[in-house]
Amino acid sequence: MSSSSQPAPRVGAVAQSVTLHPLLAMQAGLLAVCAVLLAAIWLRVGGFAYTLDAPYTHLSLAEQVLHGTYGLNPGEPASPSSSILYPFLLAGLALLPLGQFPPLLVNLAAAMASMALLYALAREAGIRLDRVAPWMLAMFAATAALGLNLAGLAFSGLEHSLHVTLTLASLLGLLRFLRRERADWWWLASMVLLPLLRFEATAALLADVLVLGLFGRMRHAALVLLAGGLPVLAFCFFLHSQGLPWLPLSVLDRSQVVVTGLDVGAGGAFAVVHAMYAALRQNLMAYGGAHILALLVALALAFRPEPRRAVVVGFCVLVGVAQLVGGSLNSFSRYEIYVLVLGLAGLMVLHGPALDGWLALLRPGRAVLVCLAALVLFAGYVLRTADAVPAAGNVADQQRTMQRFVTQEWRQPFATNHPGWVNWRNPHYMLDLSGLGSLEARQGAHSADPDWAGKLARQHGVALAMLYDNAIPRTPPATWQPVARMTLRHRVVTAVGPTITFYATRPDAVGEVHDALDRFRPSLPAGVQLTMLPE
Repeated sequence: MSSSSQPAPRVGAVAQSVTLHPLLAMQAGLLAVCAVLLAAIWLRVGGFAYTLDAPYTHLSLAEQVLHGTYGLNPGEPASPSSSILYPFLLAGLALLPLGQFPPLLVNLAAAMASMALLYALAREAGIRLDRVAPWMLAMFAATAALGLNLAGLAFSGLEHSLHVTLTLASLLGLLRFLRRERADWWWLASMVLLPLLRFEATAALLADVLVLGLFGRMRHAALVLLAGGLPVLAFCFFLHSQGLPWLPLSVLDRSQVVVTGLDVGAGGAFAVVHAMYAALRQNLMAYGGAHILALLVALALAFRPEPRRAVVVGFCVLVGVAQLVGGSLNSFSRYEIYVLVLGLAGLMVLHGPALDGWLALLRPGRAVLVCLAALVLFAGYVLRTADAVPAAGNVADQQRTMQRFVTQEWRQPFATNHPGWVNWRNPHYMLDLSGLGSLEARQGAHSADPDWAGKLARQHGVALAMLYDNAIPRTPPATWQPVARMTLRHRVVTAVGPTITFYATRPDAVGEVHDALDRFRPSLPAGVQLTMLPE
């Protein structure tokens, strides 16, 4: 479909001149929430910790990448990351003396970029934010940071804040293409980077490519598809060349749709459809599913038979539906945030003139009421943001404590069933029984051998195992002697479980494990309790 045959676009009014005051006010609102959150975490853990242990897995992977291994142990390939690009980005930053802070800095920068893109989208839609009082804009931004978990997302330390940024950039580039009929280079670049950052972002790439094709930009569409798809295929071939599955182990563990699709020859197309239905059902029952569904309905109601308006609706709806039927809404409210932000931004663009008129009549009291209503409507995410403080406490109390024990007292190979801080900046071999950091452990867990964990421990000279009681292997080998249990004193927020049991994997190691724990006991944080067990 040639762009020359289309009427003048109604979506995306002519952009206004840039005014910095609204942008600075929005950034101030975002950073105020982040500063409060950072101070609260610092007070809780006596320093800093992320709200999840996964960032430390990425940091460990990044450091190994710098030494020539894509994995968590030197010379042992593994694929524990769901993102292709993010570990390499952290590997570059690991060259700087930043300690554990590169993920936080990247995420804060991404959150600020997302706020700038929302400002640019408002300008593109003809919404004159310069007429709104700066304190109101700061309040609106703070409300978005809380109600959409943008601040909490930054402190999770993973790639999801960048996912939000690239998705908004993709929408902004799409709007400018519709208005000017010219593809900006940064728009094309955002399309290419999306699937490299998150596999599910392939939906946004395909939607943008479809738009380019419909508007007669076949060469652009082909180049973007190749530039976005070939690196993903190359990474899959790289994993295969390392003796690993074609897709990262973390993706295979979390997406039944992907697993079923890879094995479509065994189950047929019906199995894929059933897996998609199961994912949709689970997501609609999760918090955030109803919000996405409401946004999809609102976007559909904003549809008009005008090509460019239809493109905006179609883009947002396609991305949202893809997440519902092929993705997940679990794990500390991080997977769906990009869909919520995209949907709300799309509605802002589609109803730009009405919002501009409403803002012109906005009064302080009404602005406060609107923010309060938004915080109530998205109360779950507000509470999730507040939960960042005890979540960071979970990570510090458990994972940081295990890391200190291994590096300060044990100083030998060890086993665990959940990687994280325990293996970051830890020179000793880690046998990861969860399978994320060890393909042989993944294969053993799926075998019929009841002693697979014991055999791996003997093979790698592991005498100590620190296992979450509610994770694989749920029944450790019978020859493993439990020596002590470490239990969280506070509410479990993001920890795998409240209790970690320390096992001696050999009878002659019981005394050694016991003595090491006894020496370490005085340095335990107040958030955990260590109980020594009788033989």
